[in-house]
Amino acid sequence: MSATKAPKASEKTQICNKLVKDLQSTYKVKCPDFSEPVLETILFAICLEDNSWEMAEAGYRKLLRSYFDLNEIRVTSIFELEQALAPLRAADWKGLRIRALLRHVYESTYEFQFEKLRKLTQDQFVRALRKISELSTFVRDFSLQQILGSHIICFDQTTLRTAQWLGLVPVDANADAASEFLKAGVRKADAAAFSFALRQLAMDPKFTDRFAEEIDAELSIFDVMDRLKELRNPAPRPAKSSAARAASDKSKAEKTPTAEKKATAKGAPAGTDSKKSAAAKAVSGKSAAKKSVAKQTAAKGVAERKSAGKPEVKKAAAKKPATKKATVKKAAAGKSAAKQASTKKAAKKSNTSSRRAAR
Repeated sequence: MSATKAPKASEKTQICNKLVKDLQSTYKVKCPDFSEPVLETILFAICLEDNSWEMAEAGYRKLLRSYFDLNEIRVTSIFELEQALAPLRAADWKGLRIRALLRHVYESTYEFQFEKLRKLTQDQFVRALRKISELSTFVRDFSLQQILGSHIICFDQTTLRTAQWLGLVPVDANADAASEFLKAGVRKADAAAFSFALRQLAMDPKFTDRFAEEIDAELSIFDVMDRLKELRNPAPRPAKSSAARAASDKSKAEKTPTAEKKATAKGAPAGTDSKKSAAAKAVSGKSAAKKSVAKQTAAKGVAERKSAGKPEVKKAAAKKPATKKATVKKAAAGKSAAKQASTKKAAKKSNTSSRRAAR
């Protein structure tokens, strides 16, 4: 960072001109010509606060299309105005300010005309706007710049934060102090173009996160172009030390499987040497042999269990009680055997008796 010193008016002018030229060549958008009545200018300023010019224009046109006239907007609820102003930032606050403005104008003039403010001096203009509740500093400054052509740099919260981040204005400066700080470096004719160019940068979605970062209190206006370069080309992250690299390599090695496990599960990876692939194949062959031996042993055990189980089945079948049919057969066989025995005995007796009679 450069040493902090009070910049001269010529140095501010040189730095601000460089910044505006750079932003204009980057975004290739010129400050639009704005020419609206006083009341419509204040309404547009409310829509523009903390939004891009394009979004504010779209929101303002959408608001006017959504209602018949300004009087209908005046009597509309804040919720309905918020819906009409979406997707503008802080649409609820914008709806509140728009309704407060229209009510003040209508109650003071009984019409929606505020052109009398063009004839006032800057101080009278400011006092007239202070009577309207809820209007912000940005709405006041934008109205002064566009209606009276006052030499003012308009800052809302978004553009002020961007200017502080660049070092364009002091970190602790509010909108009024920032405008006074840059007034000597920006010509009156260039004030509107400067504010527009700064808004283009502030609303760039690529840099919104960077502008939200903490700001170094030692920044000065001499650092603006360096900060802009750093914003577009952020410095690479610092390289890790040898100890940090060793620790990260160790943690990666613990988390990832070994080469042998990978070779066994998926085959040797591409790019390994012949020794590693041969070792992986040997390991896979051993595991396959072990699996085949285990299968054979299991098959033998199953066969032995089957052969041992067969006689037990026969014995168990032999011990089963006889059925009714077998019992009947046995009884019939017993009776036939008894009859045969009795018949033989009778035959023997008759033979014996006949022999005796013959003698």
